[in-house]
Amino acid sequence: MVLAELQNILSRLSRIFKSSEIEYVIVGGIAVNYYGHIRATQDIDIIIEDNLTKIYEFVALLETNNFDVMRDQLEIAIKEKTQISIFDNKSFLRLDLKVAAEASEYDALQNATKQMIFDNELHLASLEYVLIGKLMYMGRIENIQKSELLEYQDVIDFLTIYYANINLIDVELLEAKVKELNLEGNLERLLKLKFE
Repeated sequence: MVLAELQNILSRLSRIFKSSEIEYVIVGGIAVNYYGHIRATQDIDIIIEDNLTKIYEFVALLETNNFDVMRDQLEIAIKEKTQISIFDNKSFLRLDLKVAAEASEYDALQNATKQMIFDNELHLASLEYVLIGKLMYMGRIENIQKSELLEYQDVIDFLTIYYANINLIDVELLEAKVKELNLEGNLERLLKLKFE
C-alpha cells in the first residue's frame, strides 16, 4: 500500500514537473533512500527556484493533480522563505516545499541530477549534496560521544550513504563544499566513528 502510494505521488510529480518550467530538486528522505539507506518517510522534500510566476504555475498544477495547497500559508512561506507542507489528497504523504533562499539551496538546485525513481525521471540532489545537507543539518558534533551520535538520524543517514557509495563520491567536491561551509569538524568526526 505505502509503496503504491509513493509510486503514484512520484508519477504525478514527474508529470507536473514536465509541464512546469520551474527548477526543482528533491532532497531529504527520498534522496536518502535513492542512495541506499532505506528508511520510512512521510514527506517529499523539494526545493524550488525563487520565481513567483513559475511558483504560481507550479502550484496550480499541483492543485489540479489532487494536492491540497493552502494559499494563505503559501504566501507566508514565499514571503518568509520558509517551508510549506502540501498534502496529497490520494495518500498520507505530503510535499514539504521550500523556495530556495540560501546559497546551499541554490547549489543543490544547480547540481541536481536526473534520476529514474519508480520509472519516473525526477531531479534529485546529487550524492555529494545529500551528504553535505546531512552535515549541515546535524549541527556541530565534534565533541559528542559516539553512543549519542549514533542516535541522530542524520548521522546514520550520512554514514550509510557515504560507505555504500564511497567509490562514487566526488571527494574533491565534497571536501571543497565542506571547507566552504566550515564543516570540516563534522566530516572528520563522522569518518572517525568507524574506527572508535
